[in-house]
Amino acid sequence: MTFPVNGNLYQHFTYFLKGDISKLYMTIAIRNLAMGMVGIFTPVYIFLYYHNSFALTALYFGLMFGLYGMFAVFGGRLLGRFGAEKCMFASSFFFIAHFLSLFFIETSSLLVPASLLTAALGLTLFWPAFHTEFARFSSQERRGSEAGRVNVAMIMPTILAPALGGVLLMFFGFPVLFIAASLLLLASVIPLFYAADHHEVYTDSFKVAWGRIFRKENRAVSTSLLSEGLEIGVSGYVWPVFLFLVAPQFSEMGFITSIALVGSSLFMLYAGRVSDTQRRTGLLNIGAIWTSLAWVLRYFIATPFSALLTNTNYEIARAASSVPYRTLFYERAALLREEADEFIIYFEVVSNMGRFFFFSGLAAIFWLFPLLPLQTTFFLGALFSLGLMLLGNPPKLRLPHAQKYENPAKRRQRDF
Repeated sequence: MTFPVNGNLYQHFTYFLKGDISKLYMTIAIRNLAMGMVGIFTPVYIFLYYHNSFALTALYFGLMFGLYGMFAVFGGRLLGRFGAEKCMFASSFFFIAHFLSLFFIETSSLLVPASLLTAALGLTLFWPAFHTEFARFSSQERRGSEAGRVNVAMIMPTILAPALGGVLLMFFGFPVLFIAASLLLLASVIPLFYAADHHEVYTDSFKVAWGRIFRKENRAVSTSLLSEGLEIGVSGYVWPVFLFLVAPQFSEMGFITSIALVGSSLFMLYAGRVSDTQRRTGLLNIGAIWTSLAWVLRYFIATPFSALLTNTNYEIARAASSVPYRTLFYERAALLREEADEFIIYFEVVSNMGRFFFFSGLAAIFWLFPLLPLQTTFFLGALFSLGLMLLGNPPKLRLPHAQKYENPAKRRQRDF
């Protein structure tokens, strides 16, 4: 890419932002720098707030995902009314409100439901909009490379983010960390000022959206989407608490996470190139099995150094599965054309309601058996990883003339 010879910094900046996919990359990069600084520490913050009760911690996040799952259809309606860019823009302010709720959570128990509600609304506004935009703007021929790049855009800033967050915690505590993340979230919306609004026509009712989950035709896809959501749930919300118990220094936690992300970010570019070929399914299968084995190895962690080694292995394995998985996911969404947003909302409902029941179940188990080792949940992570292989090949492209004469009610009801 070359920049104009004449012009000021502002002109160079707007030149770079002329592509919609570039705006999307920049928004997600800045956002993930912010969220990466707090992401691994938020479960620990809730864990400490509940006086080291993992049962209450699991219940907290189960309720958060349950709210998100219920709001997902509402998010699809907002996506159609206000456009993807405005939804992503608004989501940042709900996440900032979430951080403020956590900041003052010690002052009133009413801030617990406030933090849950603001987090759920932020997730509802951001992720359906982001997934729909990426499915729209990534090219069919290079969707694997684009998925690899967007994963790198999501991970590269967060390579430093956990270490930076750990240092901020060590010297200044959670208040400064939440303030820093909030400021970065405000910066993340700047590229969206240069983006044109894109509106989707979301047609599913709550009944239709939920009905898709249980249709026989969608069984394999639903199981795969559920498995991915649960595996990410264990990785994002159980693993940080366990890591804190092994490496209780926040700076140590941050550096273990950052170092592990270095290898995975490099591997993602290779995985993206492979995912542009017919070998994507093979890479997905290898990555899913590798990730499953990585979860089993995590069970035997006893020291910070062993946590570093096994976490690095896990992140690279997860890259091998997540890039082809996301390629197939976005390809399926893109080929559905005007129904892409219905598919994405269906994914959000399946994934997050699954997490609600899963974390609620964990809360009950650890309430009844508080001495149960936390790492026993890693075997569930290993099982969920294998479910990624069920996504399968995307559906055949439906031709415009076939869609033209198809009954609209039937089209809304059909499987994905």
